[in-house]
Amino acid sequence: MGGTLRMMLAFAVLVAAGFGIYYLWSGELPPYTLQIAGTYGVLVLLTLVITMITKPAGEKH
Repeated sequence: MGGTLRMMLAFAVLVAAGFGIYYLWSGELPPYTLQIAGTYGVLVLLTLVITMITKPAGEKH
């Protein structure tokens, strides 16, 4: 599950960097920024729940 968390965090950092560049160029954030953040949060939660459900009980790394 650590790999999944790192991948989700890396994608969130890339999206935040994109919004940061947009803010530097235009001086304001797009109106749909919160919708994108909320949608990504829901996807992360669903991914974590599915990972926990499908992970075998005795799995060792």
